[in-house]
Amino acid sequence: MERFAFGENWQNFTKRLTPEGYLSAKNSMRELVGDLSGKTFLDIGCGSGLFAIAAAALGAKKVVAFDVDPQCVSTAKNLLKNIRQWDPQIREDVMQFSVDSILNEKLSLGPFDVVYSWGVLHHTGDMHRAFEAVARLVTKGGLLAIAIYNKHFTSPVWKMIKFTYVKSPAIIRKILVWLVLIVKVPAVLIISRQNPFSKERGMSYYTDIVDWVGGYPYEYASPAEVTQFFEQRGFKPKRLIKTKGFTGCNEFVFERIA
Repeated sequence: MERFAFGENWQNFTKRLTPEGYLSAKNSMRELVGDLSGKTFLDIGCGSGLFAIAAAALGAKKVVAFDVDPQCVSTAKNLLKNIRQWDPQIREDVMQFSVDSILNEKLSLGPFDVVYSWGVLHHTGDMHRAFEAVARLVTKGGLLAIAIYNKHFTSPVWKMIKFTYVKSPAIIRKILVWLVLIVKVPAVLIISRQNPFSKERGMSYYTDIVDWVGGYPYEYASPAEVTQFFEQRGFKPKRLIKTKGFTGCNEFVFERIA
């Protein structure tokens, strides 16, 4: 299956990450899942490793992070060394990075107090099987935090754009990214009335755009579909933040009650 090079994009992102960006990511993690002191934390599709590192800094006693892309894992390990210089509270001995897939039937992990998979499960090529897998990894009373692309009538168009990106030479990829930037920046300004380059969570708008244009495989679901799926498997919705656009990510936090 054709896949977007997430690892290359995340490696480029870490070169631009600042201490202020890291602190923003750390604060957003605290706001999303609360106190992590003494808890176990799993990051599925860790990308740059930024949020797994933030979890360790917030007191998690065990942080396991994996990604299907080996370049993501090597990037995360290097980022950990850099961030240790900014935040001495991080304990490297509680962290474990590895190459793996949530679709690996032999994956043997968990359960965890907090399972985090931000903008990942819709890129696996089998989103609903990935949902099933993550649901089994959350301990009773634990939290599941995920971000999933919203279902919209334009979603099939974006799927074609993403497929075109991964099949195209570098020059066409750059053109696609800049075309989307030219259209998306004013659209975000009009819809949200916010500067899109003032990113929260320590993220980079350009990195997000490249991810958005090239992120293939690509699936999507409505908030109701995601909520129903996890409610049927013993989860209670605790938080839902809907995308301000059409096909951006909806953000969910569920608590496992059964």
